[in-house]
Amino acid sequence: MKWRDREQSRNVDDRRSRSGRGGRGIRMPSIGTLMFIFPLIKPLLKSKVGLAVVGLGAAAYFFMPALTGGGGSKPANQKADDTQAAFIKTVHRDAEIVWNDIFRQAGAKYEEPELVLYRGRTRSGCGTAQSAMGPFYCPSDHKVYIDLAFFNEMKQKFGASGDFAEAYVLAHEIGHHIQNLEGTLDKVEYAKQRVRGGKVNQLQVKTELQADCYAGVWANHAQKKFHMLEKGDLEEALRAAFAIGDDNIQKKSQGFVVPHSFTHGSSKQRVEWFARGLKSGSLRDCQTFN
Repeated sequence: MKWRDREQSRNVDDRRSRSGRGGRGIRMPSIGTLMFIFPLIKPLLKSKVGLAVVGLGAAAYFFMPALTGGGGSKPANQKADDTQAAFIKTVHRDAEIVWNDIFRQAGAKYEEPELVLYRGRTRSGCGTAQSAMGPFYCPSDHKVYIDLAFFNEMKQKFGASGDFAEAYVLAHEIGHHIQNLEGTLDKVEYAKQRVRGGKVNQLQVKTELQADCYAGVWANHAQKKFHMLEKGDLEEALRAAFAIGDDNIQKKSQGFVVPHSFTHGSSKQRVEWFARGLKSGSLRDCQTFN
């Protein structure tokens, strides 16, 4: 992915040198994801812009419960860690530019989320953030939290590597921020209080799949604006997408699949919804709740 020598976001709270001590906090449910589909991606990027409205409530949505690890110690290679931080800050700036444009074209004003980089653990508006939670968005403080050690875990445990896959992780979490601005998170949380069992999970899956679709919308517009994709980027993302579907994670962790327990969606679903957003570039095509 082409990113060097481009503008980095200044809307970043880099806590890596002072992380490791978090206060008391509520451990929130784990959720999140990536999605790509190669056949639909090749004829890249033709679309109109639209703004969707749908729902979920004020809680943090963590990226991947199957990943654990991290910690507060310094990385083995500080230079590599700093380079990765510079990359994520660049992607965050790309997202700021893209979403400001999308909202402006829709006649709305975009509120930019702050990116928090930390190591081990830190405080968030949703309680104590820990590296084992993976990247997450906290609706209470409108911030995205990322411990860069997560990307090493993703690579080592699931063979999901590549800078574009990492960019998509951030894009997915920013997708939750878009849902928060639209009121979607509050609507879904309200709906979840009125249903039971599997229907709660179904609402959560739809929320995650919409965030995948929004990430695809971002990728569509970012590619048009920055011409950032290089050979192999999409393949890297596709491997990551397949690796972390609920069904694939359950197979690896317990040897069998329990569909009614899904909170993220299957690998196929995640792939399809990311691809839909990527192909159209329109939020109107991300109506997972319909």
